[in-house]
Amino acid sequence: MANINEIEVLTETELLDYLGIDYAEDRMVRSNVASAIVLADSYLKGAIGENYPTDDPRAKELAKIVAADIYNNRGMTEKIAYTVRKLVKDFELQLRMELRRKEGTCE
Repeated sequence: MANINEIEVLTETELLDYLGIDYAEDRMVRSNVASAIVLADSYLKGAIGENYPTDDPRAKELAKIVAADIYNNRGMTEKIAYTVRKLVKDFELQLRMELRRKEGTCE
């Protein structure tokens, strides 16, 4: 599993702000946030491609959505709302197709 310091798409501070958490001194909170970021990055690599564009605002938003879902639903079986799920799939498809075009595997 990747190290949190090696992930470029999302920082701990960005996710904490996105989640509205201002009590990040708690070791367990920081550990769960770091884990959510690492898992979100792995998910995006699998869904979009290993070299997905970490500087693209859609990829950053996807990382926030996925990491927040992982953080907020750890230990739960609750699902993301249909509209959010559709947005996630649309962003993934757009980024995947753009990455393939850049790599020359899709015309």
